[in-house]
Amino acid sequence: MSGDLSNVERLRMLHAVWRRGSLAAAAEVLHVTPSAISQQLTKLEREAGTGLLIRHGRGVRLTPAGLLLAQRSDRVLAELRAARADLDSLTGATTGVVEIGAIPSGVHTFITPALTGLAVRHPGIEARLHEVEPEVALPALADGVFDVVVVESWENLPLTRPPDTRWTVLRDDSARIVLPAGHRLAAAESVRAEELADEIWVAWARPTRANAWLRQTLRERGIEPTVRHTVSGFGTQFAVVAGFGAVTLVPSMATTIAPPTVVCTALDPHCTGSSTPCSPKARPGPPSPNASPRWSRRPARGVPKGREW
Repeated sequence: MSGDLSNVERLRMLHAVWRRGSLAAAAEVLHVTPSAISQQLTKLEREAGTGLLIRHGRGVRLTPAGLLLAQRSDRVLAELRAARADLDSLTGATTGVVEIGAIPSGVHTFITPALTGLAVRHPGIEARLHEVEPEVALPALADGVFDVVVVESWENLPLTRPPDTRWTVLRDDSARIVLPAGHRLAAAESVRAEELADEIWVAWARPTRANAWLRQTLRERGIEPTVRHTVSGFGTQFAVVAGFGAVTLVPSMATTIAPPTVVCTALDPHCTGSSTPCSPKARPGPPSPNASPRWSRRPARGVPKGREW
């Protein structure tokens, strides 16, 4: 017997599986475990009175009923987000929950101070910060998991801009070579990739854009890096550089947390990129007479002068 289909979180999970193609990928954007999604979707199948998913290799495929419900849930979730924004606007104050996905280097340098300033000026806003890479953040933005994401795009590995999104360049960045403090090139103002051809490298784990960017940047400069260590987090990379004598390549923003046991120097020739907030474009239709923004876009403390996000 079919039951109630009004559980929003189960619909959100089905929607994420539809958009991402697997339980694991959906779990990553929703910040839950794959087993939690599996359990909730089993309950949703009982409520629907029919199967919604079919195992397909390492992923899943939606049944016709699952596809129909996922497509309907797309509209349901959009309407719920719009309803939340409209309700917030009735008070005339800037209130509500803002889900933010951001690159690790941005979290370390300017996002945390900016959100601190936002909390002081707009205590009615509940900002929820999630550290995620662009390959997770942008799909999650499209799925409605995040309200805004801060991503980084490099000249040699540019991001593809999703449709119906608004982008603003927040600040420029550049690549930095990280060496042990006692390295033979530690005093150099800049380092060429070929000078490090025989070094052992540490990189982000595969498959990530950060790993691909390091490899591509060095290959473009004539070397094939020997990546012996793969870790997550810039702090861990710096520890590996200092402790194991490895070297690495990071965005300059990440060097703000570099310990004195490593040295950060410019890559020659340089490689540049930029940090960019990305958010959905406003939904069509005239605004409510009492409408106010769901959250403030005024410059926050810690954001470079003349930029907004």
